[in-house]
Amino acid sequence: MLWWSHLSALGGLNVTSLLAAGVTAWLVAARCWRLALAWCLVFAGAMLVAAASQVAFIGWGIGVRALSFTGFSGHATRAGAVFPVALFLLVERQPRRVRAAAVVAGALLAAAVALARVRVGAHAPSEALSGCVLGLGAAALFLARARAAQDCSPRPLLLGLLAATILLPRADPAYSHQWLTAAALTLSGRDRVYLRNDWQPAQGPYVPPCAPDRVRFAVLCT
Repeated sequence: MLWWSHLSALGGLNVTSLLAAGVTAWLVAARCWRLALAWCLVFAGAMLVAAASQVAFIGWGIGVRALSFTGFSGHATRAGAVFPVALFLLVERQPRRVRAAAVVAGALLAAAVALARVRVGAHAPSEALSGCVLGLGAAALFLARARAAQDCSPRPLLLGLLAATILLPRADPAYSHQWLTAAALTLSGRDRVYLRNDWQPAQGPYVPPCAPDRVRFAVLCT
């Protein structure tokens, strides 16, 4: 279980957001403006879709009950989007077969993160698989534009970030999922979240998972 937890942590915000920011920073520093914009758009778009799907279930119970699908796995989506791109850019000036191998390695790592989310009980297989596919789709859109960018190879920066985030993963920042819950309750106007077990709203009002003095607006931990 420890091994699966370690793999699962690789899809956390503190790992993938750092790598995503590293990709953006280097592309901007290299004056690859359009490529940097393309990366920001595809990454943000995938994250928005994943977050919206989770908010839709928490606030309105929208999902696919037969598949136990309550939203795209955020971890799997981020892993699918970031790792193939980061590894591709590390070897961007290498022969085509090396670049292809790097993309495949990144995709396999993302698939391992998705599997880990299932193994640790965080998501149903449908949620982890669909999240991984969503993230890989975003990566593919970016890589389709990046093939011609021969002068945007961020090896020094990305190599350090990739090593640090993979070797030293930690838990997600506290209450990251709770922010989605707060958004869902605010937008839906409800005081109860939908539950996966019976696909119905909880019996009692939502109680934020923090001390009372840290609760803001009745639903948000700070």
